[in-house]
Amino acid sequence: MTTADTMTPVLPATPETESGAAVRVQRLVRGHLRATLYLGDCLDVLPEISGVDAVITDPPYGMGLDTNYGQFGGTDYNGLKGGGRVWKRIEGDNRQFDPRPWLLGSVQVFWGAQYYCHALPQKGGWMVFNKRGDGKPSEICFGDCELAWCNVGQAVRMFSFMWHGVARWGKEEQIHPSQKPAALMAWAMEKAKVPVGATVIDPYMGSGSTGIACLRTGRNFIGVEKDPDYFKAACARLEREINQGALL
Repeated sequence: MTTADTMTPVLPATPETESGAAVRVQRLVRGHLRATLYLGDCLDVLPEISGVDAVITDPPYGMGLDTNYGQFGGTDYNGLKGGGRVWKRIEGDNRQFDPRPWLLGSVQVFWGAQYYCHALPQKGGWMVFNKRGDGKPSEICFGDCELAWCNVGQAVRMFSFMWHGVARWGKEEQIHPSQKPAALMAWAMEKAKVPVGATVIDPYMGSGSTGIACLRTGRNFIGVEKDPDYFKAACARLEREINQGALL
């Protein structure tokens, strides 16, 4: 289902911005859909948040990822020739991720869970993101697949989508070193049975892919990002999406 199917009448996006001592809030509104975006530490924002139905997130894994992608030869992370981009380090990736504060709502999906599975409840299921897409037996320097834990127990499910090297160039605007495709987040919500009209939070918003997926599938979104540059880029990306939907 598209957002156009779920919004009657369709209204232009209405951005509102609030500023506080430690947290900035931007709200985007179209019809009955809401996107509320916080600039700040997600644990500081947590006491202000209520009414969450699902947590869909790709948090920092605690692996100290080297975001200097220029070291990987002649094709960069966006598939361009001449060396990769040097990204800012990911906030919080220098310490172990603790998922316990985010066991909220009826559904939780945490990507990268193989790195912190010891801290997760034993009950649950797994999702697989096959970044090769075609399934050919080649290897990707960043890993062929990524795993997500979901509290909704189910058989292991796999999403295949070419998301590396030159094949990912042009699919989505690249604004974060560990960006996930919006299509992946939409698929994860479908498999986890997050209802249309639900409120979904991503406490580690990054590029805003979870928010894009929510807007395209008729779900409300709350996003939190600590890095001001990534917050600004994600806000701009979500505002373009919600305005484009209004025009459609």
